[in-house]
Amino acid sequence: MLAACGSFPERLDQGELASVAMLRPMRYAVYTPPGWTPAERLPLVLFLHGGGDSEDCFDRWGIGQSLDAAIAAGEAPRVVICVPNGDLGFWENWADGSRDYRDWVLLDLLPQVQRDYHTLIGREHLHVMGISMGGHGALRFALLEGQRFESVAAISAPVMTAEQMVGFSGGFWVRMFVPVPRIWGPTDDVERAGRDDLYQRWQTQADLGGQRLMLAVGDEDRAGILQLTRAFHQHLESCGIEHEYLVYDGGHRWNDWRPIFPAVLRFLVQPQS
Repeated sequence: MLAACGSFPERLDQGELASVAMLRPMRYAVYTPPGWTPAERLPLVLFLHGGGDSEDCFDRWGIGQSLDAAIAAGEAPRVVICVPNGDLGFWENWADGSRDYRDWVLLDLLPQVQRDYHTLIGREHLHVMGISMGGHGALRFALLEGQRFESVAAISAPVMTAEQMVGFSGGFWVRMFVPVPRIWGPTDDVERAGRDDLYQRWQTQADLGGQRLMLAVGDEDRAGILQLTRAFHQHLESCGIEHEYLVYDGGHRWNDWRPIFPAVLRFLVQPQS
């Protein structure tokens, strides 16, 4: 079991799975609510971590204990949460074919977790959320694999037009730390980037394929992310696309994200009519 950092005790189950998609063992963690037993069948939430984090982020930042208290107080639904390790891979199947993070999660891990934790089966019981890089991943999962998910929440996520993505990908510091061409392909191909442009792909309510969508951003978030999220929210509004837009107090830190988890989970996992 991985060691927790700081003063928080380990709360999540830690595991490792031989990933067919990644051709190597991959780690993951699973949160279950207080008093959970295998006889209790619950919805499953997929959580995608941000850059620099890993599958143990809930333990390192006390998310498990915070959720325990919120559930006990009736402020959050009882759910199982799966937290895979995604390295710094942006939750993509890389353009060069060397790494398939999306397939690792959807094809290898989720079926295993659904079996091991006896979660409810069906799209209406499967949800995805992510923070920062993971928010980007959650939106990509919703775009490319939307038939799998009932709802999606992107927190502090960069949402770019094709032109902005090309400019971002060509930036010196980005290219220093992120293998952009390996992940997304040529950095100067606006037409290719347009195929992934949520502004172009989501222009009517029907384009969401029935998924419910939440965007969340801090009022003191990184300037670029705050501006990008606000602009995408305005795009969705102008297109008449229903979504929840949450502006929380704080910035781009776990201490700011932790308090909004109950509200995000309430949005994702709503009572079935």
